[in-house]
Amino acid sequence: MRKCTAGSWLSEGWRAFSQHRWLLLSGVLILLVVSLLQQLLERWGGLITFPPGTETAAASSPNGFLLFMDYFVSLVIRPLLDVGYQFLALRAVRDEGALGDMLAPFRLPLPVLGAYWLTHIIMALGFLLLVIPGVIWTLRYMFSPLLAVDKRRGALKALGESRLITLGYSRSLLGLGLVYLGLFLFLGGVGYLLVEGLVRWELALLISSGVQLVIKPWFAASFAAAYRDLDEAFRTANRPDPESDA
Repeated sequence: MRKCTAGSWLSEGWRAFSQHRWLLLSGVLILLVVSLLQQLLERWGGLITFPPGTETAAASSPNGFLLFMDYFVSLVIRPLLDVGYQFLALRAVRDEGALGDMLAPFRLPLPVLGAYWLTHIIMALGFLLLVIPGVIWTLRYMFSPLLAVDKRRGALKALGESRLITLGYSRSLLGLGLVYLGLFLFLGGVGYLLVEGLVRWELALLISSGVQLVIKPWFAASFAAAYRDLDEAFRTANRPDPESDA
């Protein structure tokens, strides 16, 4: 059985990223394009000015259709693509990946969206109560959307199964999450310092995109490796003993 530690997951994530870099980078580029589309929809719909510093009269008169499209992309399309990228990373960890795997959640939209938004609601409630419950619940239910795709589980079933496979591994998952958060904040802070005092939004966007291209594929594969190993460990521990049935 594989080691279930943050270090082993980071190592496995790097292996998967190294062997399938173009696949995982292609997925990140798709997410970046969708993020840009969201920004443009908000700009055209009148919610924000994009690029910054380009205020116009059109921004003060919201367009209902464009606002609807923006909400639809934000609440439906982007969550499905985010889960799709997690599934793509999982397939890369299993050395089975193809870019079309990113569309797998679109074939199961209701269970995936249900697991995704229920997980986020549980996480938000946890952080509203106290930070510690929020962290615990995040670690406990973080794999629910991925389970909905990988195992074709309903939303509630995925939540329950995520809780089971992560039981007893909170420290390892927390360690992985802290490494991700620390590295992301460090690189993001470097990018912020580079653009401090500059008005060129293009440079800030370029640095932000660069950070995502460096960090997101590696850590997506690392979290996918964690899911794979925890799922296998749970299946092994709960596998029926043939001798006991005899």
